[in-house]
Parts: sequence; C-alpha cells; structure tokens
Amino acid sequence: MRIDLSVPALVVALGIVHGAPAAVEEIPNAVVERHRFLLDRSTRVSLFDNRMAVATVREGDQQVYFRQLTLPEEEYEIYLRAILEVAETAGQGARVPIKSNDKDAVIYLNAPGYPPRTIFYSPLAVPKIHTARLLGVLDDIELRVRESSPSQEALRHWLPKKGDRVELLTGVGATVFEIHENGVVILAYTDTGILEVVPVEERPNVILRVLTRPSHESSAARPNTP
Repeated sequence: MRIDLSVPALVVALGIVHGAPAAVEEIPNAVVERHRFLLDRSTRVSLFDNRMAVATVREGDQQVYFRQLTLPEEEYEIYLRAILEVAETAGQGARVPIKSNDKDAVIYLNAPGYPPRTIFYSPLAVPKIHTARLLGVLDDIELRVRESSPSQEALRHWLPKKGDRVELLTGVGATVFEIHENGVVILAYTDTGILEVVPVEERPNVILRVLTRPSHESSAARPNTP
C-alpha cells in the first residue's frame, strides 16, 4: 500500500503559506507519526518537537479533515517521556529489515537520541508491547487534537483590539466592545447588541474566527475578509 505524503505533515506544522517568505527558524522534526489506511481513506496523526500535534484525514486526493494544536509544555513532556521509553525498549531488540509496506498502518518513530524506526502493523493483530504503548500515546494525542476547538490554534496568537469583528461558533457575528487588562474580552452581538463576557480560556469555546481588524489598522495587519 502506498503511503500518502502528498500533503506532508511537516508543511502543516510549519504553517507554510504559498508565496510567503521561507521560514528562518529551525525546522521542526516529527517525533512520532502514524498513518492508517482503509480503502482510499488515510488518517494521519503527528507530534512534532515544537509541541505541535496534527491530525489529518484524506479520501483519495482530497483532504477532508485537518486540525492542529500546540500542546502545553507539561503535556508535551509527558508524551515525550513515554515515547522515549518506547524508543529505548524497541532499540534493545534486533532490527529486522522490512521489505514491504502492505500492512494497514505504519508508525514512524524519530525519538531524540535514538535512530529512526519504521513500524508496520495491522490493527486486527495483537501488537508487540512497545507498539501497543506507542498506539496508546498516538490514540491519546489524536483524541486531544480532535476534541480541541477548531479555532484554538489560531486564537492562541490573537491580540484582540477594540472593533475587531469575529464570528462565533454559533454562527453569530460580534464585535470586540472592550478588552480588560486580565485578557477578558467583552463582545457585542452584531444583530442584537447583547454583550457577552469572554475570559481568555473560554475564547476557543466561543469564537470561531477573527474576521477583520478595526478600520484604522494598517491593511497589512488585516486578515482576509470572507
């Protein structure tokens, strides 16, 4: 079975945009990555050393799902410790060359300080102990990403300004009416004028995306409007 690398996860983790200048910072490395295949559907989950977790689903040549999330440092360290333990255990056994990739799934393990390993397995078979441990880590990461708000990653870098227009998860439009020093944002609904208080930690649960900057902002700072 051919592994679909037409949209490399590395590009996703870098956030590369067509036409943008090349990134000057260090390129992140995939610490662990899993591809699963079912007919023409492929599911991929990746964890990078910049703490970015990515989940994608493709059907044929079409990407039908994408979500990314930067994990908190403490959470990333927990996953990394588990991955390093697996890498140390897996590295103690003899390495058997793999001559084909006709299995239903594959894991790429690239733990810091250990040689890269490729592990093919079938979800219908009982995996080896170290493979089962990796599967548990990857399942947990995938669930973490899928359960995150679709706007969580984008809003992580948002510095709200009075007048910013946003679209809420409910589909309603709103404008930033006031910003408090503790990061609390007060939104005014576009149609009704109702005010809603949104603490920093609740932004991804309320706001879907930022639409525009206030009119006095420079055009270079404005996101594209829909």
